[in-house]
Amino acid sequence: MTEDGLHRLELNLQPNEASGLLAVEHGPLLEAQGWDLAFWAVLDEGEIEDCVAVIGHRRGGAIGEGWEIERLHAEPIGDAGKTEDAEAVTRHGGWVYIFGSHFGSKDGPLQPKRGFVARFLEAEVGHATQDPAMEMEIARHGFLMHRLINDALKSGGPELVPLGPNSYQALIEATIKRGETENRRWADLVREDDYPINVEGAAFRESGTLLLGLRFPVSAEGYPILVELEGIERLFEPGEDLPEVRGFWVVDAVGREGDIAGVRDLAVLRAGRGEELHLVTGNVDSRDRHSVLIQDYPSGHNTVATHFRSMLPPDARSGTLEGEFVREFPDLPRVEGIAITEGGRFFYVTDEDEGVHLRLTRLLAD
Repeated sequence: MTEDGLHRLELNLQPNEASGLLAVEHGPLLEAQGWDLAFWAVLDEGEIEDCVAVIGHRRGGAIGEGWEIERLHAEPIGDAGKTEDAEAVTRHGGWVYIFGSHFGSKDGPLQPKRGFVARFLEAEVGHATQDPAMEMEIARHGFLMHRLINDALKSGGPELVPLGPNSYQALIEATIKRGETENRRWADLVREDDYPINVEGAAFRESGTLLLGLRFPVSAEGYPILVELEGIERLFEPGEDLPEVRGFWVVDAVGREGDIAGVRDLAVLRAGRGEELHLVTGNVDSRDRHSVLIQDYPSGHNTVATHFRSMLPPDARSGTLEGEFVREFPDLPRVEGIAITEGGRFFYVTDEDEGVHLRLTRLLAD
């Protein structure tokens, strides 16, 4: 156990880029693997069908030992084109949903292969690694979500921080130029007055609407933004119906050492008659000299990764939320996932050079 009261568990699995964390709820899978607790995690380097991992704890072992990590044996169906950069994982209606970042490399341009949504039925996973392979549906619509979110931001979204010149040139201008020069089918979906969209977290509300946490853009005050969408399942259904943006949440949740923060991951917990939002926020991009976001927003360079919570109003789909401090991670700038298990125990996954780390603590009652 570390000085901050968290267990540090070394879980190496190449590629070591963990993003997103979700507790497994399928009992037969836990039984088949001999686990009493497990989590889905996504890895952001490689095709999505190769980048879902399950982290399990051996039944009867002490919480600080007996952890294993396996890669889910899956095969793609649907729009099984090139995919990359999985960033968020959540569950609704028995489906485990995985979201690409819908972003690009640190110095641009935006990349359509990152604009995907995938899903699989958790109850059909009988064993993590053996045949038959798990069928994973993939909807790769390039910049469709980029377009939907940007249109909603323009028509009724919160005021945003101005888009910096380096970010505009590398992430918007260069993407438009590529689309036109290469005659890409998505060329008309990225426009001159757009913002680049970087998805980092996802969680469903009880109503079935989806919250997407954005690492960028942030509000004019530097606060992280959540997009609330309805009908994400329509991406996998025949017909032309599309998901709809229902609103935006701006959360006063910026940690120390910075003036702006983006979402790193989020989770929603039922709390009495309401819903409790938990989110980890942090820097707007990793501390990389090639990042155009860091060049344009140096005050978001060293923002301490911090866990906040807020109550979500039950009948609202947009507004502002006050973030209540839970804990911070001053020595871990790359906290990539948060998951909640029964009993109010929180687990965090971090992306570090040494490997994938799982961290846990209890949320203490007031």
